Amino acid sequence: MFNAIYISFPLFIAITTLFIENENIFYLKVIFILPVLFAASVMGKRAGMVMSTVCSFFIVAYEIIAKGDPFFQAFESSLIMISIMYIVGWFVGVLIDNDVQYQEQLKENILSLNEEIKHRKQVEQQYRKLSSVVEQSPNIIIICDTEGKIEYVNPTFTQITGYSYDNAIGKELKPGGYDPGKFKQLWELVKTGEVWQGEFCNKKKNGEEYWESATISPFRNSEGVITHFLKIAEDITERKKVEKEMERLERLHLVGEMAAGIGHEVRNPMTTVRGFLQMLRRKDEFVNHMKYLNLMVEELDRANSIITEYLSLARNRVVNFKMQNLNSILEALLPLITADAMNSDKNIIMKLGEISDLFLDEREMRQLILNLARNGFESMSSGGILTVGTFMDGDEVVLSVQDQGQGIEAAVLDRIGDPFFTTKENGTGLGLSVCYSIAARHNATIKIKTGSAGSIFLVRFKPGRDKEVLSGTAAKTVLM
Repeated sequence: MFNAIYISFPLFIAITTLFIENENIFYLKVIFILPVLFAASVMGKRAGMVMSTVCSFFIVAYEIIAKGDPFFQAFESSLIMISIMYIVGWFVGVLIDNDVQYQEQLKENILSLNEEIKHRKQVEQQYRKLSSVVEQSPNIIIICDTEGKIEYVNPTFTQITGYSYDNAIGKELKPGGYDPGKFKQLWELVKTGEVWQGEFCNKKKNGEEYWESATISPFRNSEGVITHFLKIAEDITERKKVEKEMERLERLHLVGEMAAGIGHEVRNPMTTVRGFLQMLRRKDEFVNHMKYLNLMVEELDRANSIITEYLSLARNRVVNFKMQNLNSILEALLPLITADAMNSDKNIIMKLGEISDLFLDEREMRQLILNLARNGFESMSSGGILTVGTFMDGDEVVLSVQDQGQGIEAAVLDRIGDPFFTTKENGTGLGLSVCYSIAARHNATIKIKTGSAGSIFLVRFKPGRDKEVLSGTAAKTVLM
């Protein structure tokens, strides 16, 4: 509306001037350029051409009315001015249209640029999130090229393995404890574009082994060509230990169930045989065979003691839990342990701290302590010192039995506590198994620290447990 008024006013002035002033005809014609110029400059080429047509009509009409010239003569006499008006309308209109088009294009470009900036910010934000996820991931993340050379490792890799970022970059992706032949097959598989998943043993910078559950997958570009390989791995060392201990406990429970089922059935006929042997020893006609009869009775007694230990593995055996203090049991056992130490030319030191009372079966605790103490004596040479102590660790009561032996070998450590596994010539392999079984019934855990200076057995008890809960829980063994 404003534009129409704006361009109509110069036309009104030109028409008014045309009818008022009739002396200077050229001036009257020239003034009609102003409406054309205003229309073209405000509304563009189309408006300029329309205004040129309107102004031409008034000029020709004036020639016809004022001079009485015929139409063609009037048009011919005004042709130059009409041409000038059309040229001015076209030229100025084109400039204005180009400027408007440029402004619109500039606006579109600015809008497009703003959208591009917004999109880039979103992409950068996504990259930052992805980078943060990778950097803070609890799993090991490694990126390597198609030749297996490492190009990136996240902080979790350095925390678990001990290798710094600079140490890892450029090195070959190759598990330290994995079979080279199998790893070659793995590499050939992922190079074909397949994803590999599995578990393998690797080595840290300090030489310590750890287990990984890993996935190695190819990374492709937009054209589908493999450019990198991505490895995501989880440290499952603790899980492996737990699985191994669970297997051990299952074996222990199986033997315990067998003990409960057949222990008494074996002992009953043995008792009968022993009774007849004792009767035969009283007869005069067997005097010459007395040493054989005595030997058979001794062997039966030895077998009976083994069965007694075997029955200690039974999960459903009767136990008598009472609230009592572990230190009292240790003090009562000290003379017996001291006698064992003197007989084997060893020494005993007892360090008892202030501890909480526990639900304990005294008979089983005595057996547990004596088995651990005697194992400690047997592991040491003459003059060795066995240290037995108690202390609190948080809310746990801890029984510690420390020897000065040569330590336990890794292969033996993996099987320690397994029923019937022993390194002794005359051992039954039931002593430590019984300890684990007793610990199970007391909801205790057994941890072992070992080295060249000796071994420490730590039995950790959870205080304040109900008797029924205690009798139904399982023991745990943790190797440290």
